[in-house]
Amino acid sequence: MIGKKIKGLGEVVIRVQNMALVADFYQNIIGLELIQQRGKYTFFKIAEGHAGHDQMLALFDVSIPTAFGETKAEILAHHTSLHHIALEIDKEDYNATLYKLEQAGVEVKTEVFEWVQWKSIFIKDPEMNIIEFVCFDDTIQAT
Repeated sequence: MIGKKIKGLGEVVIRVQNMALVADFYQNIIGLELIQQRGKYTFFKIAEGHAGHDQMLALFDVSIPTAFGETKAEILAHHTSLHHIALEIDKEDYNATLYKLEQAGVEVKTEVFEWVQWKSIFIKDPEMNIIEFVCFDDTIQAT
């Protein structure tokens, strides 16, 4: 069984049509650390990872083929199989994160998930990918 050998999530890669616009959003609105930007690739560090491989968000230009050599010429937000990406934050940072996003003019939606005692902030990046900031909050009554 491979599952027990997995140590974490290494990276999430999003195909983008406008690299400059989307990279600016993740660097200057969300505040991710830019690791490398080379033409059709941009890598941001999300958090420390396992054994030297940090957790990353990568942006790949839509023209880049997949690992299997497939090219997907068009991105349609309503056809993607990606539902959302969740980034963990501390409960103590929830209100400040919400405030900063609102001050930046980003549309936000909040939600509380009582069954797991999580509260979340949802936003969309410039190409309509949904990003969630989620924290555990032990003051939420579990259902």
